[in-house]
Order: sequence, then C-alpha cells, then structure tokens
Amino acid sequence: MLMIGKWAAVAALGLGAARVVGGWAVVSVENPPEVLRAGATYRLEFTVRQHGVTLLEGLSPHVRVADAAARAASGGGHRIAAEPTGSKGRYAATFTVPQGERVLLTVESGFGRGRRTELTLLPIRVVRAGESLAAAVPAERGRQLFVAKGCASCHLNGDIEEFGQANESHAFGPELTGRALEAAYVRQRITNPASLPPIGEGTLRMPRLDLAAADVDALVAFLSRPQERAAQ
Repeated sequence: MLMIGKWAAVAALGLGAARVVGGWAVVSVENPPEVLRAGATYRLEFTVRQHGVTLLEGLSPHVRVADAAARAASGGGHRIAAEPTGSKGRYAATFTVPQGERVLLTVESGFGRGRRTELTLLPIRVVRAGESLAAAVPAERGRQLFVAKGCASCHLNGDIEEFGQANESHAFGPELTGRALEAAYVRQRITNPASLPPIGEGTLRMPRLDLAAADVDALVAFLSRPQERAAQ
C-alpha cells in the first residue's frame, strides 16, 4: 500500500473545499460498544452536529436496535426514543440487547429524513453469559470508531464496506480508501485540528471531538496502517 507524505496526508484529512449546503448533520456516538451481552441493558449516548460542527439542540432522535441477521432479512427491530442528556447536542437511548449473534444500531438524528440524517454502526458482536468480553485490537477498534465517531460521514473510505452498505457519506472530506497516513499528523488532526492550517478554500473544518486517549490511539492505528482496498 502507498504511504503518503506529509502534504498528501494534509490533503487526505482536511475537509478542504467543502460545499456548505442547507440542513445536514453528523452523528458522533460517544460510547460505542465493542461487544454487547445478550439480554443486558445499554445506554447509548450520541452527539448531533449541524454541518459536522454546530451542536444541535431540540431534536427528537431515535435509535433503532435490531438483530443483524433478522434486519438483513426483514428490516425489523425496535425503535427507541432518545432524550437530551443535559449536555448541548447530546442525547441518549437505553435498550435491551437482542439475543442474536450481532446487533445493528442505527441513530436517527432527527435533523431531516433519509439515510444521510442517520448513522448505522458496524455490526456489534453479542456474547452470552460466561463468554468473554475481550476487546478488539487497536486497529480493528479504530475501524469501528471511524464509523461511530462520524468520520466516515464526511470521508469516503471503501475499506469499510459495511458502512457503504448501510449509510451514505456526505463526502465533503477527501477520500481515504487504501491510504496509510502519517501517525503523528493523524493524532494532531484528531486531537487539535485548530492547531493545523486550514486546507482548501471551504468553510467546513474538522470538529474537535475531545476523544478519550484510547479512542485516539485506536483511530491512529487504523488510519496509519496500510489498508486493504475494498473489493470492486
């Protein structure tokens, strides 16, 4: 896989000459689960930002919870209302984990309609009583977080085929398919985007998400290693 240099990496992660259009939002899940236990309850928290930046209040979001296999066959599942948490732009919904092998979680932002107003996470493994909740390796966790934190909503990445099957990207950021970026640059862009020069002529910029250190490490591991290009 091609390793790109500093200036190419800048172009790859900056939002660049993005178009500013009317109403669209980016969902960032604050506590995306790596693994869920069947029958347990889970409180999912997420933030909604207009144009990926401005925190949105007064919405009526929902979370759809479904067994992945059943949803693929019939589109079924439960739709649960989310409530404001008290933090600007943040909402939460509590659900019971289904009994299937994997769960699909879809956040409906409540800011408009259609797939571009939603975010479906990558399928989440479900374990039974007594089974291990072993965490994913950092690069695989970073792959999950690239979707859950909203990165894929602005950056096309064909190396995550499941995202494209369930979501539509706004594609305002440069495409990242098959690229390996410089780890130090990725870390700086994620943790302190304002510390780097603007890219391009557009007005949209990457938001500061205040990610946990472990989440930053996982995203850096995912974005800085050579990726396997998605099958055509």
